[in-house]
Amino acid sequence: MQKTAIIAEYNPFHNGHYYQAQTARHETGADVMIAIMSAQFTQRGEPASFDKWKRAKAAVESGAIDLVIELPTQYGVQRADRFAKASVSIAEQLRCQTLSFGSESGDIDAILHAARSHVEETSRYKEALQEALHEGHSSAQASSRAFRTVYPSFDLTRPNNILGYHYAKAAKTIQLHTVKRLGADYHDPSLMDVMSATGIRAHYLDTGEVRAVPASTEAMFRTQPMTHWEHYWPVLQFKLRTLPLHTLTELVGIDASLAPRLKQAGVEPSFERALAVVSTRRYTRTAIQRAFVAVLLHWLKVEAPTRFDEVPYVRPLAFNDLGRHALRDVKEDVPLVSKFDARLDFEARVTEAYRLPLQDDTLIEHRQRPQFISSK
Repeated sequence: MQKTAIIAEYNPFHNGHYYQAQTARHETGADVMIAIMSAQFTQRGEPASFDKWKRAKAAVESGAIDLVIELPTQYGVQRADRFAKASVSIAEQLRCQTLSFGSESGDIDAILHAARSHVEETSRYKEALQEALHEGHSSAQASSRAFRTVYPSFDLTRPNNILGYHYAKAAKTIQLHTVKRLGADYHDPSLMDVMSATGIRAHYLDTGEVRAVPASTEAMFRTQPMTHWEHYWPVLQFKLRTLPLHTLTELVGIDASLAPRLKQAGVEPSFERALAVVSTRRYTRTAIQRAFVAVLLHWLKVEAPTRFDEVPYVRPLAFNDLGRHALRDVKEDVPLVSKFDARLDFEARVTEAYRLPLQDDTLIEHRQRPQFISSK
């Protein structure tokens, strides 16, 4: 069975994702397309616009994806290299022969060459990195700037190029394939048949109109209000105001310098205002959002994974007939979790936090099982 994996967030699943999956299926000769998808919060530290069950269902119902596997929150709300290691490890556990991803360059050879060039080991890179950090850039920004200094032919500032680069570095047994992104850029809100996920969400909030998505995703928009950070601000504000500084520093992504800034943000009237006040060149918007996720979940540093290249379980969220066959193919060798057990305790906590503004009892984690979606 030829299996091709895609690492995604589907926030929401849109026409560009459909094109990528169908192109990857054709070009890699895949019998089964498997999506490894972020759970209730995204890699950049945002609440997913819709819960993971609905997003997984929409992807499979589109016909482009056969099986959706959860990327656990502890591995998904992370910087790019950790996110990539964890995602690739799941794809390799599932014995996927190919990993396909979208990229701005569309040039797999350039991505592979950049990943194998060992740029980070050169003295020139290390010097440029220290210089950028000294100038006050965040570690991610400093790394991209230093990389560009040594390897100017590959743009590591582009979101999908960054992830593609880290997928290539993380891959052990899996082959890589890329599909050049169509239409709108990652954060481009322009109206096209292919729009970015950011653009789709923004247009929906402005007009109530759903654009550039398959019918399965359009139906999802009718099931519940779209979730965003402002919905969580009352709870987050309470936590920021009441948690002592020493407790904040015990949470993932929060150090002794950041904790007081977060406390001060608790007086702001909105999430966006708090984010603007706390963000600096050192503490980027993404880093602050991830810190806010840690506060909301009370995610302690002692609960963080010690390694990211070995996710301890594989949890299906939705599948069709082909996806079910893919699961049967690996069930003897892979730690599959299809119903609630102790390994899902943290994810249960995540969903309890995620559902706070929704008051949706259907999201209670231990009641949820993988969704079978008929291919007929």
